[in-house]
Amino acid sequence: MAWLDRDRMPVRFTVATSVVSGLIVAAILKAWGQGVAGRAVPAWFALAAGGVAAGAWAVGSAFAQARKRSRRVFLMTSAFSQKYYVAALVQRLHSALDRDGIDLVLKVPDQDYDAGAQSHHLSRILDRRRDYIGGVIFAAEVHRLRDDLIMFCRDSRLPVVFTDIEPFDSAEEYPENSAFVGYDTGELGELAGRWLATNLRGRNRPHVLIIASREHSARQRRCEQVLRTALPDVRITTDDGCAFSRSRAEDAVRIHLRQLPPGATFDAIFCTNDEMALGAVEALPPSTAQRPLVVGIDGVLEARALIDTGQSPLQATVVQDTPRLAGNIVDVLDKMHRGRPVPKRTILPPEIYESVRRRGHGSASGGVGQRAQ
Repeated sequence: MAWLDRDRMPVRFTVATSVVSGLIVAAILKAWGQGVAGRAVPAWFALAAGGVAAGAWAVGSAFAQARKRSRRVFLMTSAFSQKYYVAALVQRLHSALDRDGIDLVLKVPDQDYDAGAQSHHLSRILDRRRDYIGGVIFAAEVHRLRDDLIMFCRDSRLPVVFTDIEPFDSAEEYPENSAFVGYDTGELGELAGRWLATNLRGRNRPHVLIIASREHSARQRRCEQVLRTALPDVRITTDDGCAFSRSRAEDAVRIHLRQLPPGATFDAIFCTNDEMALGAVEALPPSTAQRPLVVGIDGVLEARALIDTGQSPLQATVVQDTPRLAGNIVDVLDKMHRGRPVPKRTILPPEIYESVRRRGHGSASGGVGQRAQ
């Protein structure tokens, strides 16, 4: 009977078996009231009792199937195209959730860093909120999306963990059923700035090119602040139009190099993610003479492999540890799902990954523990 398929139609199956079980119980009670008690139990009574037990098992089984179907977590990203850090985090989250028998449903915007696309996904998720036990959100254009995020948390009542970028300015602004787990984006830029200041110390009027994006703008601002404080004669050129794109960063570096006086070069290039750092390396002349130091952010596998060669201008990256981040996200989401208290902000400490020849020479390093607020 296809119309009563327990796996494909658990709700219909539950209703039908509940009705049948109720009729059986009613017949039993009626017979009992007419004097069955005290006499030998007839065969039909035993069969009815068995039917009740079977019906109860069927109902319980149907509810178990429905509950199993709802063990899903959504992940809404702000970008995905050629974003290897995001891909690595998605893989880690999938593995961590899969160990608990939870499926991960990925929601990718049609256009990277587009609040409109994310708002559309929020509406779709809200319509099917009973399919999920919670979710993880990479917010984009938070100044445009903030009201939508507040309404989504209020109306869905699902546990929501934000990561990558904080959508709210303080812990008090987060909706009751939400929290942030991740890195302080400004602190990532600050650590890169400290590493550059250490490795540029002693150079006369060092010139630093910052290749950045308008997303996560605190990274370039905090790096600039550190450099100007530590190196008062530093010259800084910032290009924030590269949108975390490898190809756009490569083109931008080539243009900036052509604009320098003959024979001049940059002492260092800071890129606010590793994809742009890899593009910057491609734009540099193949000669090893006077090539600038390059530092990125994320700690993706390709960047670390290039750093390990010791032959690349890419000398360091500020690591966002995806296994650790995924583990913390899943832990906070699980606690929220169980109704346990969690900190509104869990900030993980970044670390510098640098070439072997620079390790142990006093370069900047990350913190030693996470901060919770």
